[in-house]
Amino acid sequence: MFLPTRLTVWARALVLLAAVVAALALQGSDPTDAGAAPPPADLAVWSVAESASFRYHVQPAADGSTELDAPSFSTAYAPDAEQAMLELRLLLGATPPDKVDVFLYTDAARHDAAVAAIGRTEAAGIRAIADPASGDITISLPTFRQLSPVQAENALRHALSHVLTAVASDGKAPQGFDEGIAQYVERPVNERLARVASLVQAADQQGALPSWFDMNRTLDEVDPDLVAAQTYSVVAFLIDRFDLPPLQRFLADLRTAATWRDALRSAYGRDPNALEQQWREDLPRWTSTGWRENVVSAFDLDPARALLARANYQAAKAALEPTQGLYRQLNDPATLAEVDALVTQADTGIQAEGLMTQTQQALELHTYERAVSLVAQARSQYAVLPAEQRPEEMLATYERLATQGMEAEARLESAQQLADSWGDYPEARASARDAGAAFAALGDQDNYDRASKVLDDLDGRQRRIVLALAGLAVLTLAWLGLWLWARGPSRLVWR
Repeated sequence: MFLPTRLTVWARALVLLAAVVAALALQGSDPTDAGAAPPPADLAVWSVAESASFRYHVQPAADGSTELDAPSFSTAYAPDAEQAMLELRLLLGATPPDKVDVFLYTDAARHDAAVAAIGRTEAAGIRAIADPASGDITISLPTFRQLSPVQAENALRHALSHVLTAVASDGKAPQGFDEGIAQYVERPVNERLARVASLVQAADQQGALPSWFDMNRTLDEVDPDLVAAQTYSVVAFLIDRFDLPPLQRFLADLRTAATWRDALRSAYGRDPNALEQQWREDLPRWTSTGWRENVVSAFDLDPARALLARANYQAAKAALEPTQGLYRQLNDPATLAEVDALVTQADTGIQAEGLMTQTQQALELHTYERAVSLVAQARSQYAVLPAEQRPEEMLATYERLATQGMEAEARLESAQQLADSWGDYPEARASARDAGAAFAALGDQDNYDRASKVLDDLDGRQRRIVLALAGLAVLTLAWLGLWLWARGPSRLVWR
């Protein structure tokens, strides 16, 4: 009985050890346990440059050239890196305890050895390798410099995401979610995301998508490109459906949860199997059109500012709505206030344009008093917008036309009031004539006809008066002649 008992104990111990190893593989590496790759031994001779959040170390070139030194790299790439740090800190709710060290190798062999020492498996094409245990990033400088600006920025964002995800989760983020987040926080490139959606769609239709459990393990039989695409779709689903705060809680809960499934359950308040089923049910929509949505694009305010500068308020409002929604989820009141101010500017512009449209309609309907009121309201709206966005020429034109119309209506009304007075005929006729000319210039046929009728009535009345006077004169002359004839010749008495 002694031998079997010892074998049983050893067997149980091996099983327990295997379970612990598997749990660690699923849970992710802990930076306090997984030793960080050591810094280069000759780091003292490397050039160094610092920005607000990074330290850049550049290995001396073999030929002694200083073209690829740390200051030049910092000048070229630090602005994008700092923007990435700002955005990812908000997205992931984590801040590194110190500046992130970026090691830039000019020697390919030493770069490959450094990457091997990190011991991290990355997807193909990743040009900046993060070491979550130390919080460092390793880059082959000659290769990195061949990237386009967008590719270089996304390489830095991808690596920084791994660093911050490790900070947020205490190094316990499962590899699938970790990779999905790192891809999601890159600047969206439609061509790449379309390929991601295509891979996921084909696998979904073939029933070949791994489970979330397998997605978080390294499996030789699963296409790594498919797994990478799937991890992106999962993170996109969680953010689209539940917003960012639950994802931040998920990373924080990983610190103390027994497994990632427990952290997922506590953060989202749902069973992980139910979440996975919802993701699968949503895939037809996401692979068709939903893949175009990515909250990272909402960080960029420049497109909205450019639209506002061109007074394209409707498009600016549409561009700002996702940004406003994003910052309402994030703890950044200063930027939210800036976004709200831009939204207010867009709303004001939309209202002003609406008033201008109504003014035009009022002028077309020849309701001049309403047009004057509307253009005054539009001018008050434009007054709070930048001067370059005010259509001063159009405002002046609308004001002139509306004022001309009101003045013409006043002249016509005056002509109608004076028409009953014979003594005021010249003034009444002049007012009616001027009103008719103004209405003709405004294209106001109805009021022109009214002015013409008043003018015709005045002229007709004047003709009747003239004819009456002429008739009276004729009658007077006739009566005088008759009277003279009736008296006969006068008799003269000569003395």
